Amino acid sequence: MILSYERGDANRAKGHALLFFRSWSDPSTVFATYLIVPPIAVEISKYIPPMFANQFQQLGGGGISVFPYPPIPEKVEGQDFLARLAEARDDDMISGGTADTSSPERLLQAASEAAQQYFESYTSQIKSLATEPEPKPEPLPGESEPVDVDELVYGLMGDRDRLAELSKLSGQLRYAIGGEDTQLANDTVADMKRLAKYLAEKYHAQEAIEAARRPGNQGDHLTQLYLDRAYRIADEDYEAVRELEARIQELK
Repeated sequence: MILSYERGDANRAKGHALLFFRSWSDPSTVFATYLIVPPIAVEISKYIPPMFANQFQQLGGGGISVFPYPPIPEKVEGQDFLARLAEARDDDMISGGTADTSSPERLLQAASEAAQQYFESYTSQIKSLATEPEPKPEPLPGESEPVDVDELVYGLMGDRDRLAELSKLSGQLRYAIGGEDTQLANDTVADMKRLAKYLAEKYHAQEAIEAARRPGNQGDHLTQLYLDRAYRIADEDYEAVRELEARIQELK
């Protein structure tokens, strides 16, 4: 999934954002939710009555890092309405692209994926403010080249984590292309190609990369469709895959 910032900056996420999706069937219909990254970590298990503590832990209860409210985006008046809200509240405003708004399950999943990407953007810029990057040591004569840490991480990831990383890098590439930042674009493409080596051919990662390199709205739409198709393949939702492939062919 590619997050497009209609207001705000992916490199300076505020920690609170209005997120919206357009309906596949009717692009004029908008569904929205509100993303919140708590500035102070919340260990929610502390507030659960002792008699329910064991059940909560079994469900994976713990600290809350980010949450969309409502969890399933609700239909709103439109993008202009959200833009006025975001301006009045000084919120980020983010488009998650198109979604199957007829399916609460898919809307819930789309909001969750977008929330996780937003959290990663927020935490990345917080970390960059807190720490200065350490210079990489030069290898001594006779020493082997340092291990590529990113490739090690990619190799340990599961497919869904790799797809989430591909989505994040796609958004970064689209941002670089829109801002004509050639260096950032080249670096991001190199990262995406390293990641693609660890994704099965069925996900069509190379096609997603080429789409993300296209300038303009067609590049935005194609990239979103390729990423949506990859997620649907991971879910084995082949009916949705066929729909997305048809839309890809129409755009191409």
